[in-house]
Amino acid sequence: MEVLARIQRGDVGPGDKLVDTALATELGVSRMPVREALLRLVHEGYLVGTTRGFMLPELSQKDIADIFEIRKMLEPRAAAAAAYNLDAQAVADLEAAYRMACDAVEQDEPLALMQANTRFRQAWLNAVPNPRLAATIGRFVDHVQTVRIGTLHDKETQMVVIALLTDLLEGFRVRNSIAVYDSMTRFVDVAQGRFFALMEKTRADFDNKDIVSGGAL
Repeated sequence: MEVLARIQRGDVGPGDKLVDTALATELGVSRMPVREALLRLVHEGYLVGTTRGFMLPELSQKDIADIFEIRKMLEPRAAAAAAYNLDAQAVADLEAAYRMACDAVEQDEPLALMQANTRFRQAWLNAVPNPRLAATIGRFVDHVQTVRIGTLHDKETQMVVIALLTDLLEGFRVRNSIAVYDSMTRFVDVAQGRFFALMEKTRADFDNKDIVSGGAL
């Protein structure tokens, strides 16, 4: 689905309105299939309906913490299972996505890094023997896509992502399910820690600006 692909690529940002009639015109299709697709994305948690269209949901800190908890329960086990099933093409896809991620960091392109990370994840999700598990993980990861791009503007976080992807790739290359399980657990833990640390830093910076502004008055 084109709208879902846009969400996964980071092309839909917070506050962006998706209007069924406008999308239908853009895609050259009738309005009803587009509206049905948008309503399905609402049902799956990707979008919320408003009086003037559809938009990404506003996630609270509790929402994000809950999603990370689910990811920690599912992703390490799924990745370990995928390690057994990877064929040569899947490993090649992982390596290609990894190179894209390295290039994105070198060029300081956060959106490109997010897209490379998405490709890397999809490469191993395709090898998960339980398709329902893979689909569930994909949905929850997509739900925090908009907050992820915010963390990837931080250079230190970019370097951490590359280090974690390096560990995962090494485990996948040798089909070491235990190493992959441990690396994926660390990946999700670090992702959660980086997100909330940067959120606190942003809040502190904002508060400091308020103090400075107040002192100047």
